[in-house]
Amino acid sequence: MINNNPTAFPNLPNVGLNRDSTPHEGKTVQRGKVLIVDDEIDIVNTLQSYLSEKGYKTLGCTSGKGAIEALNKYDFDLILIDLAMPEMNGIQLLKAALEMDPHLIGIIITGKGTIESAVDAMKAGAFDYLLKPFDFEILSPILSRAMQVRELKKSEERYRTLVDELTLELRKCQNDSNKLSTKELEVYELKEEIEALKEALRRHKETYKNYLFNGGGFDE
Repeated sequence: MINNNPTAFPNLPNVGLNRDSTPHEGKTVQRGKVLIVDDEIDIVNTLQSYLSEKGYKTLGCTSGKGAIEALNKYDFDLILIDLAMPEMNGIQLLKAALEMDPHLIGIIITGKGTIESAVDAMKAGAFDYLLKPFDFEILSPILSRAMQVRELKKSEERYRTLVDELTLELRKCQNDSNKLSTKELEVYELKEEIEALKEALRRHKETYKNYLFNGGGFDE
């Protein structure tokens, strides 16, 4: 079933997509792009509506097959996956999604959680594991933290690449001081970006701890 969103992209099997979402060559989105996969269309619609209001660009799928096709066509930052689905369960889909994009942040959602399934989800690479019905006030900080983790992963990868490039430049053109200085500055700035992301992530974790400690309410 296709999510009947009036701002949907051209149809993909079992898919409905906000028009603001972009293909691989498209622009970046500040709040992030989220793929929602659940065989219950009402849950997909509810999550799309909520996350769109929060500024995320969303796509909803009702099957693992539709999700794989969407992952092949579009870039996503986060994927929310129902654990129990026919044909392909949430763990199988998460593994396949992470093979396609190792930086993708996956969150498993389920109405029948067990310790065993939670452990399996984490082993498969899930960032978090949420029980339905969940409080949307909990979902928002989790997604924000997930976005920061994704940005941190991407920044660390860029940093490693730049360091490798700088090492090669040092070997090849030690006399070209201007070129080296530019590369060194780029590496320095990226390192600063990584440290800022780590600090923001640390603050987010503290805020989330306070939320739980206060019984589900953030301090004003």
